[in-house]
Amino acid sequence: MSKKKAKKKQTARSAWRPSRAVCLLGAACAAALILLVVVAIAPWEKAEVQQGEFVPPPFEEAAVSGRPQVEEDLGWSQLAIRAGYTVWVCGELQAEPDGTLPLWLYSEPENTVWVKVRVLDEQGRRIGETGLLRPGEYVEKVSLSEEAASGKVVLHLMGYEPNTYYSAGAVDFETYLRIDR
Repeated sequence: MSKKKAKKKQTARSAWRPSRAVCLLGAACAAALILLVVVAIAPWEKAEVQQGEFVPPPFEEAAVSGRPQVEEDLGWSQLAIRAGYTVWVCGELQAEPDGTLPLWLYSEPENTVWVKVRVLDEQGRRIGETGLLRPGEYVEKVSLSEEAASGKVVLHLMGYEPNTYYSAGAVDFETYLRIDR
């Protein structure tokens, strides 16, 4: 092969290599861009609940169907919030030695809402809570947190529209909690 032809062939190769490198670099950039778009729009499962995101409350595991028989000295009273939203709950709150609190929360069978209650201390901290009750169910007790102490408490009653969990309203009932330790 003559020197001219060899030089021409070598020049052609060196001119080809940058073009090939540019093509490979362009393909890599395009692949990276496609990967970024897929990652950005893919419906990935969220591992954590975002702040402010609503999480439906669970149903009460200890719920019992039927109307409970409650001792008169516990101040078991009816709270009629509105039509289709009536509950019974104890107003005389005496914690038991095992750290539970008899509430006897009962949802009337005619209710059209699911209900639950939170027990809040004077600072508004949650010291006990039931799960959701369907109409015609009751829960006898709620477990109290270790921070619970004798004093004024609020029973924060909440109602939820079935299946949508839209609020059916909330009512606060102030009473006194006794804990003998």
